[in-house]
Amino acid sequence: MERFPAEEYALPFFKEHGYVRKLCPKCETFFWTLNPEQETCGEARAEGCATYTFIKNPPTKKSFTVREMRETFLSFFEKRGHTRIKPYPVVARWRDDIYLTHASIIDFQPYVTEGIAPPPANPLVIVQPCIRLVDITNTGPTFGKYLTIFEMGGHHAFNYPDKEVYWKDQTVRYHHIFATEELGIKPEEIIYKEEIWSGGGNAGPCLECIVRGLEVATLVFMQYKVVGNQFIKLPIRTVDVGYG
Repeated sequence: MERFPAEEYALPFFKEHGYVRKLCPKCETFFWTLNPEQETCGEARAEGCATYTFIKNPPTKKSFTVREMRETFLSFFEKRGHTRIKPYPVVARWRDDIYLTHASIIDFQPYVTEGIAPPPANPLVIVQPCIRLVDITNTGPTFGKYLTIFEMGGHHAFNYPDKEVYWKDQTVRYHHIFATEELGIKPEEIIYKEEIWSGGGNAGPCLECIVRGLEVATLVFMQYKVVGNQFIKLPIRTVDVGYG
C-alpha cells in the first residue's frame, strides 16, 4: 500500500485550527500546515525537502535535561487520565521474532494489540529504553536523527469494539497541547506529515510531527495486521505514539 485515502487524515482538529493540506513537490507526500506559503513537508531528508534549523536554535521555551523531559512527558499524560507504567526490559523475551525492544509498542505486540491479553492499563504512558540496530548504517551520517540507544516516550490507547478510549483526533490534540503549551513550540512551526507506518506485524496511517526539519514524534493509528502483502483489519484499534 503506497498511501491511505485522504479521509484517514482529514481530522476535525485541522479544520478547527485552520490547517491546510498540501503536497510536497520533493518527496510527494501530503502534509498539514498553518502556513499557506509552506512549499515542502519541512522534513530534512535525502530528497532535499528541508534542512535542520533547530541546531543552536531550539524551538522550545527552555532547555530540558533528559530527566526533566522524561518527567514533563509522563506527568502531562498522567494528568490526562493515563496510567504511568514502568518500562519493559530491552531484551524482548516475550517475542519470538525479535531480540531487542526498539519501540514502546513492542511491549504490547502481539498479545495486547490482537486481543490475546488485556493491557496493563488503558490508556497508559511509558518511557521505554530502546535499542535499535535495524538502521545502524544511518547512525552518524544523519547527524543524530538515528541512534542505536535512546528513550522513547510513548502513550497508548487500546480501542475495543465495546470500549472507545480515544482515537485520531484526540491524539493530535494531545500532541499539539504538549508541544505548544508544555514545550513552548509555536503552533506555526509544527507540520503534520501523512505517512504509512508498519512494524512488528501491525500497520496503520500515521502523522509525523515535524519541527525545524526534525521528526519529533510519530502518531500511529494502528488498525491492521500485516500478513504477507495484505493488511487485515483488526478489531482493536491502537493509538501508538512515539516521541524521541
